[in-house]
Amino acid sequence: MADFRLEGDVRRQSRRWSFGSCVLDENSWSLIVGGQRASLESKPLELLHELLLHAGSVVTKDELLDRIWRDVTVVEASLPTAVHKLRAAIGDDPRNKAIIETVPGIGYRLGVPVEVSVSIASRKATTVALPPAGAGAEVFRPAPRVATRLPRLAFISAGLAIVFVALTVAFAPSQPVSATKKAPVFTQRDAADAIRELDIERIKRMLAAGWNPATPWDKEGNDALSILLNRCEWDPGQDRRQMLLMARTLIEGGAPIDRRNVWGDTAYSIAKAPRYCGPDHPVTQMLEAMCYGGPMGPKDRCLATYELTAAQRRAQGLPPKD
Repeated sequence: MADFRLEGDVRRQSRRWSFGSCVLDENSWSLIVGGQRASLESKPLELLHELLLHAGSVVTKDELLDRIWRDVTVVEASLPTAVHKLRAAIGDDPRNKAIIETVPGIGYRLGVPVEVSVSIASRKATTVALPPAGAGAEVFRPAPRVATRLPRLAFISAGLAIVFVALTVAFAPSQPVSATKKAPVFTQRDAADAIRELDIERIKRMLAAGWNPATPWDKEGNDALSILLNRCEWDPGQDRRQMLLMARTLIEGGAPIDRRNVWGDTAYSIAKAPRYCGPDHPVTQMLEAMCYGGPMGPKDRCLATYELTAAQRRAQGLPPKD
């Protein structure tokens, strides 16, 4: 992964990172969203900075924990909490084309183009660290002053040209090695088989290859979570822990917990029904905690409603109500 840094304070310099409608300004250490300064705690802001420093590449959970919570022992839940707060601040919706992509079981990456500008406040020579080209990063330094002095304008032009070339190389997007390999193609049938067999590793491979668990399976609006919850009905002796891990993997991959099918049911309302998993099942309890456990939860949107709006009926291909 390319690490875009300037010598000195290697984590923070005079850069402005632009992505989507957002700008992270290292000078003021502030996040601007849609032209307005966002109120964001330090840890989510540091998380965003790390993802920007490695734009386009996956940053693992361990790397983020080590860099953001240096010399501090924290639980793993601190990271998804910071991700949730960051997504809320930038208006990121993982159900659509996400800005912050979750790579299940690995970490996170930015899923949108990033532009970087560097302000040079003085004429003093600036040292720029180039990204790794092999075993280590090569550092460009200005040449020592020679006896013959260049004219003032020529000296400034030469210096700016050198800095421009160095920055162009430093901020060029890196091409992942895996990009040359053709990604496997998975069908909804493959996903259904893996979910019914509770094959979490296979689902993770499918997610990494681009399969979207939020895609509806049928005209009734059922999705990957619906397929999983149906297992409670036809297999009462299912492995509850494996069910819980599968549900969490699907949700982290983008499966919505507040989508209603054509009958008005949500994942939570299906899960808590005695016919399916029931209120005491760990999957039901997890969904309830995600819906109501914090101020950012979808809350009552997780509840079933059997009166669909006109927009919902149109989206699901249903005729208008008389």
